[in-house]
Amino acid sequence: MPKSPFEVTLLIEDHPCEVMKLISTMGLKASIENVKLGDNVTDHIVLFDNKVKNEDVLKLKSGNSKVLRLSDNRIWVRTNGCSVCKVLYTSDVVVEKIKVVKERTLLYTLLIPNTSSLKEFLSKLTSQGVKVTVISTNEITGNELTERQMEILKLAYRLGYFDDDRGITLTELANRLNVSAPTLEEILRRALRKVVKYYLDKVG
Repeated sequence: MPKSPFEVTLLIEDHPCEVMKLISTMGLKASIENVKLGDNVTDHIVLFDNKVKNEDVLKLKSGNSKVLRLSDNRIWVRTNGCSVCKVLYTSDVVVEKIKVVKERTLLYTLLIPNTSSLKEFLSKLTSQGVKVTVISTNEITGNELTERQMEILKLAYRLGYFDDDRGITLTELANRLNVSAPTLEEILRRALRKVVKYYLDKVG
């Protein structure tokens, strides 16, 4: 198991998410483009393989969900948040990608700061009665920025985190990204190291 920050792929079965259950039972194919976790709500940006019909949007609105069509195949869904979302919110992990495999079975790609954080995360999930399997772990050692690292660097730069008079603090940026400050600090450190190495290699 890697000792430094790494990317992990998990298969979560018996997932309690009502949004994912609805998507599967409706026979639609989709992936979760982004997830924003909060104390009592979870926002999902769902990207469907095909154009979503109006009647399917209405079905997604069933229960306590709030739904907004963003484009022909992209839907924003807000729910009260399932037990898995609450575990994600309270753990030192960063969600990179979520894919619906089948009803109540999801594939997660996460950034984890260290092995102890992964063990704690897995323990929390299993205590919720969720079946979780670690598919793979990959240490992040290459010079290429991950999609999530690039997203965070761009946001930090745009909001003035790197300015002399710092337009946003680390804690404020972490809250905006729904991650802990130590996790964000580690992501930024690793991302900046890659950027600096790339620059130094280019200039010789």
